[in-house]
Amino acid sequence: KNLHHTAKQWYQRRVRGTKLKLTKYDDEIYHQFRIAFPRVPVEVVDEDKLKSVSAKRRWRAFCQLFEYHIDDYNFGTLLRLDCKKTYNEQNTTLVPRVQFLAIEIARNRLGLNMCHFGRGTEKEEEVKDEEKKVD
Repeated sequence: KNLHHTAKQWYQRRVRGTKLKLTKYDDEIYHQFRIAFPRVPVEVVDEDKLKSVSAKRRWRAFCQLFEYHIDDYNFGTLLRLDCKKTYNEQNTTLVPRVQFLAIEIARNRLGLNMCHFGRGTEKEEEVKDEEKKVD
């Protein structure tokens, strides 16, 4: 299962973030994530803060919102701590699947995964597309 999830994570790098759907519940996961964790930065995740006692309690409650909607909602999944870097031992941590989905959906919506294509963020790409149309 971990291999399947990792393959899906690599696939997301091939599709524009705002167009990528990781689940049919992406909108709800993102909405609930922003309500529960409005100030959590997603570009670079602080592992100590992510795994503190109080954060674990809040994340557990968040994950349980999707217990009956997301298959293997609490399955251990590798999360990149810094979304601009690749998967490696220093840049990954194990989190429940719903926690991974919430953070990666937020990264995609913000266009933060676009850096893996030698491009900027989604917004920068839209500006470049508009400039091409004007020329």
